Amino acid sequence: MDALEDYVWPRATSELILLPVTGLECVGDRLLAGGPQDPQPGLTAHVVSAGGRAEMHCFSIMVTPDPSTPSRLACHVMHLSSHRLDEYWDRQRNRHRMVKVDPETRYMSLAVCELDQPGLGPLVAAACSDGAVRLFLLQDSGRILQLLAETFHHKRCVLKVHSFTHEAPNQRRRLLLCSAATDGSLAFWDLTTMLDHDSTVLEPPVDPGLPYRLGTPSLTLQAHSCGINSLHTLPTREGHHLVASGSEDGSLHVFVLAVEMLQLEEAVGEAGLVPQLRVLEEYSVPCAHAAHVTGLKILSPSIMVSASIDQRLTFWRLGHGEPTFMNSTVFHVPDVADMDCWPVSPEFGHRCALGGQGLEVYNWYD
Repeated sequence: MDALEDYVWPRATSELILLPVTGLECVGDRLLAGGPQDPQPGLTAHVVSAGGRAEMHCFSIMVTPDPSTPSRLACHVMHLSSHRLDEYWDRQRNRHRMVKVDPETRYMSLAVCELDQPGLGPLVAAACSDGAVRLFLLQDSGRILQLLAETFHHKRCVLKVHSFTHEAPNQRRRLLLCSAATDGSLAFWDLTTMLDHDSTVLEPPVDPGLPYRLGTPSLTLQAHSCGINSLHTLPTREGHHLVASGSEDGSLHVFVLAVEMLQLEEAVGEAGLVPQLRVLEEYSVPCAHAAHVTGLKILSPSIMVSASIDQRLTFWRLGHGEPTFMNSTVFHVPDVADMDCWPVSPEFGHRCALGGQGLEVYNWYD
C-alpha cells in the first residue's frame, strides 16, 4: 500500500503521509442511483486505514462521474474519525505512573466484521505488532471509532486477521474471526457469542475506560513453522469452510474446518448454542513459492490462487487431497503486499489485482 497512500489521502497530514499504510478496508459501500434531487449517480464507501504509530482513521469516499477529468471520475474524500492507542493515557491525570503504549506499535492487517445485531455498527479487527488482536466499533456512520476489546493470546506479532460467517439452516448466523501470528499459529474466535448481551466470554476491563478482554479462542492450530502473511476462507456446499494460509517460507496450508453447534445442555454456563470448531482434513505444500506468500484467494472449492514476492501468480487445483499445480505466470509488481480476485463472467473467468510497489491486473481463464 505504500505506493497508493499519497493518492488515496492527498489531504492528509504530513505525518500520516510519511507512514506506510499497512491496512486498508472498505467498511461498506452503496450505489447512488441519482434522482430528481441528485441527478449525478455515484458510489460512496467508508474506508478505514491504519499503519504505524498505532493510528487508525475512517474516511468517507464518494466517486461521481466527471467528464472534465482524464478518468471521467471525481473522488471526494472526507475524514470522519480517528483513533490512537495512547489517547486513554493522555487523558489520565496520573499518567506519569502508568506505562504508555509503545509508540512503535503498528497495525499489520485489518478485517471488517459485519454484525447482524441491531444498534451495533460494524467491527474492525486489527492485527497488531505488539501481539494483540484488537476490535474497534464503528458508530454514528463512522464518526465514532471506539476500541471495544483486545487480547494478547498470540504473545507475538500478529500478521493477519480475516473474518468470515457461518450460516446453517434454522440456525443463527455466526461471525468468526481468524488471526495469524509470526510463529505460524492460527486462532479462531467466535465473535457472535462474545458480543451477546448475556455472554461471559468478554472479560471486564481492569480499569474503567480500558477495553474488554477477549477470552480464549474457539480453536488454535499450528499451520506453519514461521509467520503467516496471507489468509482466506470459503464456505463449501457441505456447510464447512475451506481455510488456506501462506507463510514466509513459501509454503501453503489448506484445511477443511467444520463448525458444529453444541446443544444448550452441552454448553454449560452459556445461553443458546455455542459453536465447536474442528479440523476435518488438512494438507500442506512445502515449497509452493520461492519467497513469502503475501496473496492468497480461494476462487472456488476446486481452484486457489497464490501470489508471492518471487513475482509468480500460481493457480492450484483443490478437492483431491493435496493441492496440485495447475499453471503459473510472472507478474511485474515488486514487493507485492496483497492480492484481490473477483469473478468477471463465465466467458472471462476471474480477474486478479496485485498491489505492492505498483498495481497490476490479470485476467485468468479456466
